[in-house]
Amino acid sequence: KPPPGKPNVRIDPTAKFDRPVPIGVSTGNEGECSAGTIGARVTDGSKVYALSNNHVYARENDAIVGEEVLQPGLYDTACEYDPDNGLGTLAAIFSIDFEGNDNVIDAAIAECSQGSLGNSTPVNGYGTPSSEVLEAALNMYVQKYGRTSALTKGIVLAINTSVTVGYNSGTAQFVNQIIVYAKKPFIKAGDSGSLLVTDPENNPVGLLFAGDASGKYAFANPIGAVLEAFKVTID
Repeated sequence: KPPPGKPNVRIDPTAKFDRPVPIGVSTGNEGECSAGTIGARVTDGSKVYALSNNHVYARENDAIVGEEVLQPGLYDTACEYDPDNGLGTLAAIFSIDFEGNDNVIDAAIAECSQGSLGNSTPVNGYGTPSSEVLEAALNMYVQKYGRTSALTKGIVLAINTSVTVGYNSGTAQFVNQIIVYAKKPFIKAGDSGSLLVTDPENNPVGLLFAGDASGKYAFANPIGAVLEAFKVTID
């Protein structure tokens, strides 16, 4: 039984949502049978965009600007394309270096509209992220809402750290990363692209993109570097 005031609804973040869709739910590129998470709605002051990872929206550098992004991602529609699931079009990609040079972010944005994309999680999430971002700090309480594991909570275990991540395209080295720890899995496959925010103030601190096999350790890019790369702010 839910606590008083909490809606008694079952929400499946892998499902198709009425437009405007919430953040934190399934998304992906039209050309790949996979699915990740819409991290946030961001804006450059005139247009709005869905923020996620390069490996969610840009097929690990292989996509070109203008490709369609979907909600839900193709993995969640049995790999069948439905034109009604269009969310927006790929607008900018920040390439991942697989040649041994340092990366800081795994990110891409897709141009949407306020009619296609909202700026809050489903009702069983944390709500609306603040437009005021913070730098991650040790022992900071954080949370995320993602396609696979919905709302999870953890603590910042490390900052400014280096991690090596395996992709389909090869291995990539990342620096200046945030590591989050939780006693239960914080991130699972499909949660890539989730926005990492403080608990309970919802200040964005990172963009989640990977985790260890247990899911208890999650890796995030610093959100400031992500937003700066595309000259956008959290909407």
